[in-house]
Amino acid sequence: MSTFRTIHAALGLLSVGAMFMATGPAGAEATATRDTAAPALIVMRNEALRVEINLARGAHVTSCRYKGFEDAEIVFDWQVENGGLFKDLWYLQGWPGEFDKRLYEAEIVKAGPDEAVVRTWTVSTGVAGNVRKEDLADIRLEKTFSLRAGERALRVDYAFTNQAEKGRRIAFWSQHAFDFDGQRRNSAYWRPTRFGADWIAAEKPSSEYGYWYVAQVNAGWNGTTQRQRRQGLMFLMDYNDLMQVYDNVAANTTEWMYDDVAIPAGKTWKTAVTLIPTEGFAGYTYGGPDVIGYFEAREVPGGLRVEHTVAATAGELKDAIVATEVVAARGGWQVKGDDVGVAVLGTNPLPHAVVVPGIGPMPCVVKVTVTGTGAEGRPVKVEYADYVGGKAGRNQDLVTLDPIFPFPVPEKQKQYLKPDRIVLRRAIPPRVLFVRGLWGEFHGTDAALKRVGEVAVADAWMKRSALGETLGGFPASYEDLLGYDAVILANVSGPMLAGVGQEMLADFVKAGGGLLFLGGDRTYGQTQFGNPNFARLLPLTSDPAGDYGRLKAPSGLALTKATPVGAGVAFSGRETVLYAHAVRPTDGSVVVATLADGAPALIVSGDDAVRVAAATLLPFGEAPAGKVLYGEADAWQQLMADTLKWLMRQEGGARPAPR
Repeated sequence: MSTFRTIHAALGLLSVGAMFMATGPAGAEATATRDTAAPALIVMRNEALRVEINLARGAHVTSCRYKGFEDAEIVFDWQVENGGLFKDLWYLQGWPGEFDKRLYEAEIVKAGPDEAVVRTWTVSTGVAGNVRKEDLADIRLEKTFSLRAGERALRVDYAFTNQAEKGRRIAFWSQHAFDFDGQRRNSAYWRPTRFGADWIAAEKPSSEYGYWYVAQVNAGWNGTTQRQRRQGLMFLMDYNDLMQVYDNVAANTTEWMYDDVAIPAGKTWKTAVTLIPTEGFAGYTYGGPDVIGYFEAREVPGGLRVEHTVAATAGELKDAIVATEVVAARGGWQVKGDDVGVAVLGTNPLPHAVVVPGIGPMPCVVKVTVTGTGAEGRPVKVEYADYVGGKAGRNQDLVTLDPIFPFPVPEKQKQYLKPDRIVLRRAIPPRVLFVRGLWGEFHGTDAALKRVGEVAVADAWMKRSALGETLGGFPASYEDLLGYDAVILANVSGPMLAGVGQEMLADFVKAGGGLLFLGGDRTYGQTQFGNPNFARLLPLTSDPAGDYGRLKAPSGLALTKATPVGAGVAFSGRETVLYAHAVRPTDGSVVVATLADGAPALIVSGDDAVRVAAATLLPFGEAPAGKVLYGEADAWQQLMADTLKWLMRQEGGARPAPR
């Protein structure tokens, strides 16, 4: 008897479809209503879910009741505390931000019966705590709630429109404060990472992989459960927009932050979140638009017992099959378990256990594949997996701290918003933006700028916050960035710039701006420039595991013969370098200066249409007697001055006319 037939027979006369369907009864409908006696409250409901949108509280959901939780309230004390779903924040303002008690406007777009749709909106001022951040002002924030008849999912579409006359750069933060049992200490927070499904709770505020509240995720979901009650909320969002999740155990909040977004004047950035209440799940291994899944696994005599909980996210999957495979985490063996089938997989979960026999040495990875047929005959195939260590322990190499079995981190597919025209605005005198990371002042660049002649220098700087290392003073808009002739990045990492900053710089260089990279302990091989458009600008490649170190012996510097800059520079022999990056010039680039052994010291792009320069030296250590570190040396400062003139396209004394 097949596994499918075994389950069907065990159910007797009760049909599998009836057992696992979650579409509502015939005649089910969704509604949206607004009481004239309480116009700040809008109620949305269907046969499974009831939510209240409180316009006077930032259009938060201040009440949420789900039939699968016996209609119990999960939003706590919003009147005096932090309870509420879909709370809007700018993370540069911090909590509670400007929207917390803002009165939003709203309209009921559709009152039912097949779907209820409510649009809410406000316009940001950029003011919180008597501090105004212009970058955050004049953004129309629209939040549109949609609830379909017969479905438990609440979808929220966000639209951020820049109503200012120049570009803005926003960083959105979504917060959800709720509790399943009123105790505010029994929630577990689940998130997907490169180590596998990671979780924290009040008794475990830091996960076994060192993640605290913050975690870098590799998929677009974040979920919270009450494990004993097997109740939970799964949130689905666009992975391509996410920066990190931030699950605050102490505050009982499920939160996440989005990547910075540059929004030109008149343009709109959009993203969406779907909330799915779930019953029967103690935790989450996977969340997606078709399936929600969780499993626990342990060694038993004769094999590995995998206890599954699987449900359709919304609607149903017909002829669903759940397949289980176990593979060695380090390779060498794999075993397939029995498939489990069901005629209709609905939103009520399908719990079942599979014992996979004949496994090899631990640790292992359990791989799950769910297939079926969705609405209108659409074929569905979902795959998810997690690490099972057993006695071998957690998924982490104790030397490198990397995963034993790394779960892939997909490259984000970004769609950046840009002005209709990207044109450099050259000025007299020329303008340079100096982005100062750690040790940036020791390269001799300030002295080099004085040798350039009349030039206006503006500063940006590295700063550190709870969100990590970021930049202050970096242009928020294309208009501001395109007002510079050249940008200097001194020991600046990829995350400091963020993907949008890297994209803006790539466009800046393509428009004719110059870009100078200076070395340090946070750039080149010590970081990842995740935006491929920006990474391609670098005239060098290096070891991503780290590329700098102390040289075997102090080194002098020498100029090469084929060089577009530094024709009048002569090194005296007193210049010395103690630390350098080990890099490789890219095809077509030009090595301007080298160390004594011929390793590159300064590389520039070979394509005159795109002018980028990269120095490989680090200003660390103390020069031997009779020597000076390169940054203090006259010849190096002059070489940097010549490089900056070349980057600003004034190497011959002439420069393009200002526009």
